[in-house]
Amino acid sequence: MPNSTKEIKVAATPQQVWSFLIHVDQWAPLIPGYIEHEKSNDQQFKWKFRADLGVIQKNIVMQVDITEQAEHSKVAFTLEGLNENLEGNGSFQVEDAIDATSLIGYLDITGKGMMGSVMNSMMKTYVPETVNALTDAISEKISQTE
Repeated sequence: MPNSTKEIKVAATPQQVWSFLIHVDQWAPLIPGYIEHEKSNDQQFKWKFRADLGVIQKNIVMQVDITEQAEHSKVAFTLEGLNENLEGNGSFQVEDAIDATSLIGYLDITGKGMMGSVMNSMMKTYVPETVNALTDAISEKISQTE
């Protein structure tokens, strides 16, 4: 189960970070390799991105279901591969810190089926790189708008 967590300090209030995170249209385009996303409603969207898995590059389409929105503190979601046998979950947590706000990004993606173990070994570096880049990009975007 490839997973990773990234914590970063954001020069914004927890309310400002929260206001950014509750709008999927603001952070979905920040995933590395982003192609597009399509919202079904406020709790569900399809996310299409190009994943660089080392020797293989794949266009991946994931259904994302927002499972939790704890006001000013957490957005959690599940992931289901629509064109690849993948599943997972992720979250962004917001914590008040001295002189900044702590943003914690988490991502877990697991390959399933016959090719699951191959996908999992390729994603051992992809998932940490992705959660790092996405969390950093969210922090930068929030800092630019504040």
